[in-house]
Formats: sequence, C-alpha cells, structure tokens
Amino acid sequence: MQGAPQNLSPVDRAEDISAKAAANLPLQSSGRDLSRKQREIIWTAFRNHEALSAWPEAVLDALVEAGSLRTYADGELIYLANDPCTDIHIILSGMLEWGWPSTQGIRAVETFIPPGELANLTAVMTDQRSIHNQRARGLTRLFHIPADALNAALEREPTLTASLLRLLATRARHLHDCLGNLGLMSFRARLAGHLLALGKRYGHTDNNGVTLGIRLSQEDLAALLMASRQHVNKELRWFIDRQLVRIRYGRITLVDTAELESIVRQPPAHSIEPFEPHRSV
Repeated sequence: MQGAPQNLSPVDRAEDISAKAAANLPLQSSGRDLSRKQREIIWTAFRNHEALSAWPEAVLDALVEAGSLRTYADGELIYLANDPCTDIHIILSGMLEWGWPSTQGIRAVETFIPPGELANLTAVMTDQRSIHNQRARGLTRLFHIPADALNAALEREPTLTASLLRLLATRARHLHDCLGNLGLMSFRARLAGHLLALGKRYGHTDNNGVTLGIRLSQEDLAALLMASRQHVNKELRWFIDRQLVRIRYGRITLVDTAELESIVRQPPAHSIEPFEPHRSV
C-alpha cells in the first residue's frame, strides 16, 4: 500500500492527503462503496500518526467497511459539546475547529486540526460525548468510524490498544506542556508561541519566512488566546512594527522565527496579564 512519503514535513503530508482526498473521494459515501484506491487515502491518513503507522491493512479495511465519508460546509457545526459522540473522525481535507461553549457569547478555541489527524478518541473511549463544539473550517471531508467498529477491532487485535494509549499519552503530555507554559508566559510570549505552533503545523517556508497555509483572522487568534481582539491587535502591531510578522491579504508570515522563539523564552517583566474574554461579533 502506498502511503504519504515519510520524508515530507507534517505540513506537506497533510497537504498531500488533502489533495488526494479532494481529487479522488466523493463528498458522501459509505465505506463499503469506496474503491481500493480511495480506501488507501483513508488508510494513509489514519497511519499518519507515528503510533498508528503499523496498523495492519486488514484491520483498517474492516474499519473503513464499517464507516462512512461525509463532507461539511465551511462553518457547519458537526457536534455540540456534550452531544452524544459515538464515532472517531479521520480528517481528510479542510480543517476542524475545536472550541468550548459559553452562555455569554464568548468564543474560545482550543485548536484547529488539519488533515491527517484522528479526532474524538478521548470522547468515544470515555463517556461517548463530545468534549468540544466541533465546526468545519473550509470544505471539510471526514471519515467517520463507529466506536463499536473500533472496539471490535481492538478485541480481535488486542496488541493495537497499546498504540492508541501511546497516542493519547502523547497528546496529554502536549496539553499539559501547553497549560504549564500558559500560566508562566506574558501575553506577548503566548501570542508568539501560538504563532510558532501554527507555523509548525500549517507553515510553508520560503525566502520571506514561514507563511501559514490557513487564513486566520484576529478574531480567530483572540479565541485561541482567550483574549480581546483589541489586545491581540495591539500585540500583533508590535510584532509587525519590528518586522517579526507580516500580514497580507489575510495571510500571516513569520518573518523572524528566531526572535519570536526568543520572546517565548523571556520571563514576564511584570505580573501575568489576566485572560480577557473575547465576545463574538
């Protein structure tokens, strides 16, 4: 089975999966009706995680047989937080926005998830309810695998459970690292850190720097940082004035990643700025 070239960067692998999905997959289909070539695109996306790279083809084929391909329009709500969530998602194209609900109209986003990622493992392996509000960004293809099919595969191949535990443990470690840094950084350092993380996940390097392959508004950045748009605008202007960041036609380019990394490492000069909730408009 041909997979995504392993010498590609995570960004390029995600784009390779997305391009193949857009060119070869229908908008909607049951897994049973997909050709082998189409199934291989889904297998490649699943195996994009290092912990899952050795899953056997027969197991993946059974998961595809039990699942379904669906496509969501830009901005379409897929799950509300605490909705029943009995399937995992393989992201094939587009992007998932994971956020938290609020009765005060505050928008808070945990992350934007690119193609080649597996979503909802924690939800389906605990109480089978969505942890987040899940929304499509751009035309988004997801392959849904029912929890029952995953559990059946693990019963047949119990050694595969360890690979899922490694994946979940890696994600938990990353989340704890982020939370620890969040409490110790100044707002400027947190913004620089988020921009660098987005650059690693979505960036393309050229002579101008690292340009994000996704369009993010200041409202998006404010939701990621759980701050006001005005505060984000002020700090972005500080970066732009010092030629650390450039924004053109909605595209963000990290011009000086070394200096941004230096800002992340700097201790706050004063007390940590409190979160400023951002209200959606």
